[in-house]
Amino acid sequence: MKLSDIAQIIDGKVVGDASLDIVGVNAIESAKENEATFISNPKYAKFLSQTKAGCVIVDSSFDISDYKNNFIVCDDAYLGFARVLRYFYKRDIPNPYKSEKAHIAENADIDGSSYISDFVFIDEGAVIGKSVMLMPFVFVGKNSVIGDNCIVYPHTVIRENCIIGNNVILHAGSVVGSDGFGYAHTKEGEHIKIPQIGNVVIEDDVEIGANCTIDRAALGSTTIKKGSKIDNLVQIAHNVEIGENSIIVAQTGISGSSKIGKNVILAGQSGVAGHITIADGTIITAQSGVGSNIKKRGVFSGTPVYEHSKWLRSSVVMPKLSEMYKKILELEKEIEELKK
Repeated sequence: MKLSDIAQIIDGKVVGDASLDIVGVNAIESAKENEATFISNPKYAKFLSQTKAGCVIVDSSFDISDYKNNFIVCDDAYLGFARVLRYFYKRDIPNPYKSEKAHIAENADIDGSSYISDFVFIDEGAVIGKSVMLMPFVFVGKNSVIGDNCIVYPHTVIRENCIIGNNVILHAGSVVGSDGFGYAHTKEGEHIKIPQIGNVVIEDDVEIGANCTIDRAALGSTTIKKGSKIDNLVQIAHNVEIGENSIIVAQTGISGSSKIGKNVILAGQSGVAGHITIADGTIITAQSGVGSNIKKRGVFSGTPVYEHSKWLRSSVVMPKLSEMYKKILELEKEIEELKK
């Protein structure tokens, strides 16, 4: 594509040779004369004098007056580069195919445009939508539904009665609809399993990373709402609700019946206790633990969490506590001597 065409895709402006042909994208340090790259952080400006890239996508705030490179200037270079990547490297579903090595129940409803790989297992009553790609060793349980344009990577399990929306990506090894962790306890200490008879509902445009576990509800549904993105190795317990466009980062755990609002970010290794509500737009920083409701949006850190600004001040004091304690003991001793 010519630079002028790429600029139209990302609503940008060309500074330089608009007729230059671009055939791909690459990192700034390895891009070639016919490839595009980007800079969204000013600290990488040092590479501009070294890069061979045919075009560099930059923010409108970036000062390009001292450089001779070809540029596309747009509002958000990172977002612009993402759109260029999506254009150049579309994930096209292969031609329709049903492997003879797949097990497909007679009453399963599979759209003729889908691609069913070797060793896929599709159980009774399952419904597979248009242009779906199921890779090897995918399991789709009884009466589960997968919407249009979904990609399900190898060794993924979608258990019975679960509902997957359109344009969903499920990465390898994830389990949707495993039993929730629910037990009643006798006086003698015996654990009696509570049947988990609900399901999981994953709405449109959700992406779920590798080796995630999303438990089915005891009653009703565990719900991942539209546009949310879940990283690898995340545990979501029964009856949890994840709001629209939220981000759940790797190794996060969310306990049962918690409600996560819209546009929430749970950073890596964060934890949420059961029956907790988190307000829309909240950010929980890495390795933090949420033990009570967050009613107003903000940034929170620590275990249990409190305002991030206060946590920063506390973290400065924490390493000095032992010295401060020693000093207090010394002062108490001096006070006692003065009293005498």
